[in-house]
Amino acid sequence: MKLKNLKLFALYVTIFMVVFILISSFAVLYSFPDEINVIEGQSKMLSDSLLFTLVLDNEKQSNVELECASRLVSNFTLIRGNSEGRTSGSVRLFNAIPIKSVNVNVIPDVKLIPSGEAIGVKIETKGLLIVGMSSITSTDGKRMSPAADAGFEVGDIILEIDNNKVEVENDIVNYLNGKNIKDDMVNVLVERAGNRINISVKPALSSDEKTYKLGLWVRNSITGVGTMTFFDPKSKTFGALGHGITDVDSGVLMDVNKGTILKSSVASVQKARKTAPGEIIGLFYENDEPYGKIDKNTNFGIYGKISNTREVKKSKPVSIGLNYQVKEGPAKILTTIEENIIEEFDIEIQKVIRQNNAGSKSMLIKITDPQLLEKTGGIVQGMSGSPIIQDGKLIGAVTHVLINDPTRGYGIFIEWMLEETDINYKTSYKTVVGQ
Repeated sequence: MKLKNLKLFALYVTIFMVVFILISSFAVLYSFPDEINVIEGQSKMLSDSLLFTLVLDNEKQSNVELECASRLVSNFTLIRGNSEGRTSGSVRLFNAIPIKSVNVNVIPDVKLIPSGEAIGVKIETKGLLIVGMSSITSTDGKRMSPAADAGFEVGDIILEIDNNKVEVENDIVNYLNGKNIKDDMVNVLVERAGNRINISVKPALSSDEKTYKLGLWVRNSITGVGTMTFFDPKSKTFGALGHGITDVDSGVLMDVNKGTILKSSVASVQKARKTAPGEIIGLFYENDEPYGKIDKNTNFGIYGKISNTREVKKSKPVSIGLNYQVKEGPAKILTTIEENIIEEFDIEIQKVIRQNNAGSKSMLIKITDPQLLEKTGGIVQGMSGSPIIQDGKLIGAVTHVLINDPTRGYGIFIEWMLEETDINYKTSYKTVVGQ
């Protein structure tokens, strides 16, 4: 009887181990990245499994080395990047059957100047961004919304009206009331989610102002204060904010037609409290000579070129740290909370979110510096883009604050920001295999 129970126990343990190995192996396969980045001269450790391992297509290729070691239920592979280049490989079942293609990129040791400087930001959209709809009381006493009825949507960008370009709100007002519309329809060209469509709409004559209207709220520019993350002295490229600039009412990402950054000085700080976000109050003058030109407004920050590099507050360039080098524990941020003085403050990285694809919430951070907490209460609006330094490397930037706990927030990996630039990060690779 005891022998039978022992055999059943052994069977259950075996089944459990097989199921565990299968689940863990397929979890490793599911999370295994298509692109693996390693800095030249450095190493990176990857988890394998008993079923799946990484194999290079050309194992004799010298720019990448693999060193595999076994554990009780899993393996790990140590990848060393000897020289810049790209090597292809695959995740294989039982070290033989290819399951998933993988590229190993050995990237140069990129060095950037971490900033932390407060900047003024001004963006003008192409056309007019629709941020809301409104109702109109017509001269016959009816309440109507011509734009809503015609199919306009918040987030649409008005480009033309009857083949006439529009850039400011008065372009629409002047056109509608500068011609004898009466019962005429007007044709409006809008851009929606990257596609251009034509919408016909009949303006309404309002009873209060006796003017023709479409029932739209529009905006063509936005200004604010943020923080520069880095400057590349070679390409004169800057990156800032770590998240995109969106319209405050509609939440739509602003499509840049013309954008500039300007020198800014911090006048005061509204301290953050639970459920009440704080804010840096910055001063800048829109008529001043632009500090730089904004070329892109993306979900991961704003990017462009510095116009006058002599104005940049230059510190010593530091190496970047990729996401696999980021670890939980102490780190620093650079930011400006008084006038134009860049200061260093202590933070703690509480959680690292290993992302295979770009995202603005790559790590959970907590402000621990007593001086910064006393001044700001934590992370406040305007600090977005503050560079994060760990072990002497630029690893990311502050992006978000937790409303219920302003001492904590999120940061983005620096590599996701670099992918939005023309800095020699990954795009200049030559393919090594096959040469």
